[in-house]
Amino acid sequence: GWVTEFKKTFEFQDLIKDFTGAKHCFVVNNGTISLTIMAMAAGIKSGDEVLVPNYTMVATPNSLKMFGAEPKFIDVDPKTLCISLDEIKKNVSSNTKAVFLMNANGRYPADINAIVSYCEDNNLILLEDSAQALGSYYPDGIHQGRKGIAGSFSFSAPKIISTGQGGAIITDDDELAYNVSRLKDFGRSGGGNDVHEMIGFNFKFTDIQAVLGINQLKRYDE
Repeated sequence: GWVTEFKKTFEFQDLIKDFTGAKHCFVVNNGTISLTIMAMAAGIKSGDEVLVPNYTMVATPNSLKMFGAEPKFIDVDPKTLCISLDEIKKNVSSNTKAVFLMNANGRYPADINAIVSYCEDNNLILLEDSAQALGSYYPDGIHQGRKGIAGSFSFSAPKIISTGQGGAIITDDDELAYNVSRLKDFGRSGGGNDVHEMIGFNFKFTDIQAVLGINQLKRYDE
């Protein structure tokens, strides 16, 4: 059988899609990398400013620094531990390209829908760092990680389910999904070929980890 990324990895991805309701899912080697390539796939580039909550794990800003984007820390609402629309409006500048919303253990800002609308109206990319929010939903039934153009989960040891290390990106956007698929696999235009349409990396998963994830996800309710 296979031990690298193959059928079990695809099965794990499909299970996450079904679990969250997302159209696309890609699993990668860790949660920091899932944040990085999610941001790159969304069009954030070196030098772009991204609003990031000052209450988060260091991986959130580090994931942006990895390719030269500039995290700008903004305060969080003490009631939700998440950023609010007021703080976004206070800190947005002409250099701001995106907002990184961090769902603190499944928490969310009370004005989440207003944040979504504001970002859409002001051409800001909204991404969700939902590392510890697998299985958490917004009041309207939408799984956390799906309000923005894409969301990220982590599967490291302290998370809801664990594969040792690992991360996942979910999105309903076809173009972003295609960009993620290329970024994680050497920039290939399709699986297994040697046609490289863009710069890409080796951020693939393994079937060994996927088997762990599949069985943990099946026991999520427990």
